[in-house]
Amino acid sequence: MVEAFQIPLTDRMIAGSLHRPGGVCEAAPWVVLCHGLFSSMASEKFTGLAGRLCRAGIAALCFDFSGCGSSTGSIADTTVTRRLQELDAVVRFAEGHACLGPDSGLMGSSLGGFVGLLYAESRLFKAVSVWAAPHELSVIKNNIPPGDLARLKPGFFSDAARYHPSTQSLSAPLQIIHGSRDEVVPVSHAHKLHAAFPGAGRPVIIEGADHTISDPHHRNIALEACCAWFQQHLRAGCSPAR
Repeated sequence: MVEAFQIPLTDRMIAGSLHRPGGVCEAAPWVVLCHGLFSSMASEKFTGLAGRLCRAGIAALCFDFSGCGSSTGSIADTTVTRRLQELDAVVRFAEGHACLGPDSGLMGSSLGGFVGLLYAESRLFKAVSVWAAPHELSVIKNNIPPGDLARLKPGFFSDAARYHPSTQSLSAPLQIIHGSRDEVVPVSHAHKLHAAFPGAGRPVIIEGADHTISDPHHRNIALEACCAWFQQHLRAGCSPAR
């Protein structure tokens, strides 16, 4: 079951979709999925993960950050600060939903992983999974294609420089997934995150995978590992339909 939702903010509207497990369920555990800088919730990695989670009895909330996909606003205005505000609005929506229970998790890809780590410092998630997440944003600036970089305002990186994921504030178990041939966020960032966060499991390094984990075989490895991680840490509130 997929339920579309919209969350109005002061100057923009956040569009999303809640994927709920089949069958009667009033307290399903849930995971919020955060896409990367220029991506959207329509990416195959997010639709694929949402489907797998639902089949495991876990709800998934996909959404578009402002300026992406079906949400309003301009990508030129995006910043880490704004994305933290938008993620918070989605989490609050989930917390108030009658069919979602208290157990929750967060998954983020690339910038979504960076933003997710920052946000998880102030929330009691049961588990967090990040894919191709940077340890630091400024050092990957030159790895972003010039055409994409031109879509951002200079203030994007000055805003980002204010934020550093705290190694002491994340209480949830952390999963790190990364491709060995990531051309945007080198795999060294995965090892730095693992060293920085005491609660991190051994990184899942997918040999030959690129930044977006575009190869179907590589993506399947990531999806299986991620779904298993949330199944391990979230208590199912209902049994999925068979």
